[in-house]
Amino acid sequence: LELREILDPNNDPGRITLITRVGAGKVWDPLPRHIETIKEEGRNVLWVCDAMHGNTESSPSGYKTRRFENVLSEVKEFFEVHKAMGTYPGGIHLEMTGQNVT
Repeated sequence: LELREILDPNNDPGRITLITRVGAGKVWDPLPRHIETIKEEGRNVLWVCDAMHGNTESSPSGYKTRRFENVLSEVKEFFEVHKAMGTYPGGIHLEMTGQNVT
């Protein structure tokens, strides 16, 4: 919390973005604790889910890839947690390519 105070001493909404990337099936473990800590401190942050990097795996060819169902699952969990906590899910990070990577 000290770093957030240094970077955003006026607690300006939208100044600090916290990005979660934990993987499908794992969101309910850390995220509610993080949200609660931020709420207790009265900090204004923007919450973003990076389900792309939380669900990376290597294909047999060696390319890094993601299973769509895992990415979607993490995004859904992210929104469910915020709904349960009464907080606002600010956004999601996605990546796409036209290349055959798997």
